[in-house]
Amino acid sequence: MEELYREESSTSGDRKVVAIIALLIIGVLFSYEGYGYYTTGRIDVLGWGMNICFLLLWIWRVSFRYTLILYRDHRLEVISHGWGISRSYTVDLTHTESFTNKYVKSFFRKTKISHYIHRYSSLDSNPQRLLVFTEGRKNKLAGLLFKASDQFVHHLRKQMPEKYIEL
Repeated sequence: MEELYREESSTSGDRKVVAIIALLIIGVLFSYEGYGYYTTGRIDVLGWGMNICFLLLWIWRVSFRYTLILYRDHRLEVISHGWGISRSYTVDLTHTESFTNKYVKSFFRKTKISHYIHRYSSLDSNPQRLLVFTEGRKNKLAGLLFKASDQFVHHLRKQMPEKYIEL
């Protein structure tokens, strides 16, 4: 398994500020629920549940980092890591239908993509990219959403020039 190109997700300062503001808002929501419990003595299960969901969503979108590895044997591996958890997702590039330099939701709305796999950090300032491939016995279309630099897309394009869509 010889690597052709490797890239780590990056973070930008302005996106960190937005993430901190979002965390502060979640903290205010928790404080509001705590104040409600303090004044009434009743727990609002729906309010606490929604706040916990917001916090978990924030953790998932902000605290995980991603490593993209392009192999010479036409495979793309995306490794997500954070909080002591590491998961890997591999795409066989021989099953690729197409890939784009940026993800435009309105352009892909009418396609038959059965599900999207999100593998990117919200703190990454690189644009979203989309890799459409077939998977499973029925060869259903799936889309891998990831954030990568132009250099990574350039290396991916060199491996599959006929599958590249410029948007």
